[in-house]
Amino acid sequence: MEKSIVFIDLEIGQDNKICDIGAVRGDGAILHTKSVKELREFVAGSKYVCGHNIVRHDLLYLYDVFDYDIMPIDTLLLSPLLFPQKPYHSLVKNDKIVSDDLNNPVNDCKQARTLFYDEINAFNSLDSNLKTIYFGLLGKTKDFNGFFKYLGFNGICVNLEKLIRHEFEGLICANSDVQNYIKMHPIDLAYALALIGTKDPYSISPGWINYEFSMIENILHYLTNKPCNKGCPYCNDKLDIHKALSRIFGFDSFRIYDGEPLQEKAVKAAVEGKSLLAVFPTGGGKSLTFQLPALIAGENSRGLTVVISPLQSLMKDQVDNLINKGITSVATINGLLNPIERANAIERVYNGNAKILYISPEQLRSRTIEKMLLSRNVVRFVIDEAHCFSAWGQDFRVDYLYIGDFIKQLQEKKSNNKTIAVSCFTATAKQKVIADICDYFESKLGLKLEIFATTSTRKNLHYRVLFKESEGDKFNTLRELIIQKNCPTIVYVSRTKDAENLAKKLTASGINALPY
Repeated sequence: MEKSIVFIDLEIGQDNKICDIGAVRGDGAILHTKSVKELREFVAGSKYVCGHNIVRHDLLYLYDVFDYDIMPIDTLLLSPLLFPQKPYHSLVKNDKIVSDDLNNPVNDCKQARTLFYDEINAFNSLDSNLKTIYFGLLGKTKDFNGFFKYLGFNGICVNLEKLIRHEFEGLICANSDVQNYIKMHPIDLAYALALIGTKDPYSISPGWINYEFSMIENILHYLTNKPCNKGCPYCNDKLDIHKALSRIFGFDSFRIYDGEPLQEKAVKAAVEGKSLLAVFPTGGGKSLTFQLPALIAGENSRGLTVVISPLQSLMKDQVDNLINKGITSVATINGLLNPIERANAIERVYNGNAKILYISPEQLRSRTIEKMLLSRNVVRFVIDEAHCFSAWGQDFRVDYLYIGDFIKQLQEKKSNNKTIAVSCFTATAKQKVIADICDYFESKLGLKLEIFATTSTRKNLHYRVLFKESEGDKFNTLRELIIQKNCPTIVYVSRTKDAENLAKKLTASGINALPY
C-alpha cells in the first residue's frame, strides 16, 4: 500500500508554468526536479496521488502526467471534515499547509504526508455511525472517493437520512429537509455536520471552504437557526427566545411599550429570519432587541451579525456593556482603535471569536473589511440610527446610502443565493422617515421591512429650551446649570472643534471638562 501512493507539490511561476516539483512516495523515495518527464517516471505504478489542494491546483497542471485511473486524495479538503474543531490541525492555516521551509516543494510533500496520516487516524477514531454518514455523503464523489478507496472503507447504509437524524438528534431541527441536502449538496452537508458535531460555537468553517462549497452557510441556517413551524425538541430549546433571554442576559421577561410586547415581537421576527424596522425610544431596549438574535445565531449557525452605527461612542458603550455582562463574543472596528487594536479585532472576526461586529458605515468601503466579511457567515446587518438614511432626518448621512449596495455585492460574491436579513432601529417616528427607510431596502435589496413602532417616550427625560442672544449668555447659562446640578454632565455640540474649545473654556472657569 505504501508504494502505491505518491505525495506531490508544485511551485508555479509568474508565467503560470511549473517552475519546481517535489514528490515523495509512500516507500520514502524522494524526487526534487523541474522536469515533468522525471515526475512521470517517478509516479509510474502509483494508485493514489496525494497533496494539499491538489485537486483544484496541482492536478490542473499535470493532466497528462498520471494514468487515467490514478485516484487523487486532497488533504486540504479532508482537513475541515476531520479537524473541524478549535484548535484546528497545526499544519493547516487557512488553505495553506504550514511549512518552515518556504518554496520547498519536497518539504511541503512531507508535511502533506504527515497531515494525511493524521487525517487517517482522525477518521479511524470517529464512531461507526459518523464514518458511515461521511461515506454515504462523500464516498462516490470525485473529491473524496480516493480517500475511502485507500482506506478500503465501504460503509453500507440503507437509510442515510434516518442515520443522520439519529446521530445529530438534539443538534439539528428535527423537521429540516435533510433528504434534499443529501441529494443535492452532499459535500456541503458533510462539512456542515462536521461543524455542528463539534458543539463548539467558536469553531467555524474556513473562508475558502465557504467559497468553494457555498451551500454550507445555507445548510447551517436551515439545520440549526430556522425555527420549524411544527416545533421540535431542538427548536423549542435552542431557538426559544425566552430561554435565551434568561440564559444570556439574565432577564425573565421582555420590555413592554404601552402595554404591547414590541421588543419580544421584534426579537421573534429576527430569530425567524425576517427583516424589520423597530421604532423604539432612546433607552428603550433596542440594543438587546438585536443583540439577543445575534448571539443566538452566533451559537447555533456560527453566524456573524454586523452592526452599523454612526457614533463611535455608542459602539464603545454597547461593547463595554456586553463585556461587563460576561459576553465577550463582540468586536468593534472604528477610528478610535490603534493599529494593534484594529488588527486584533479583525483577527477575532476571522477566527470566529466575534459573533457581533460593530462598525461605522464608512468602514464598508474598506477592502480589508469586505474580505473579512466574505470569510464569515454573515447572517444579518443591523443599522442603528436608521433615520440617517432619510433626507428628511436632521442626521442624514450619505455613507448610509452605500449600505444597500455593499450588502448586495456581498451576497453576489458569496454566490449562495442566501438573502442577508436587515434590522433597522431608530427613535424617530416620523412617517416620511419610516417610508424612506422601507423604500430604500425594498428598492436596493427587495426586502420588505416588518415595522415594530411605539409612540411611547421615555418618561425619565424632560426637555426645556432656553433662548439666549449671545455666545456669552449661552456659556454663562450652561455653566450655571452644570454647577446647580453638580453631577456628571454631557454637553452636545455640532462640531469636534466646538467641543474642544468649550472644554477648555469650562476648565478655565473652574469646571473640569474633556472633549470627545
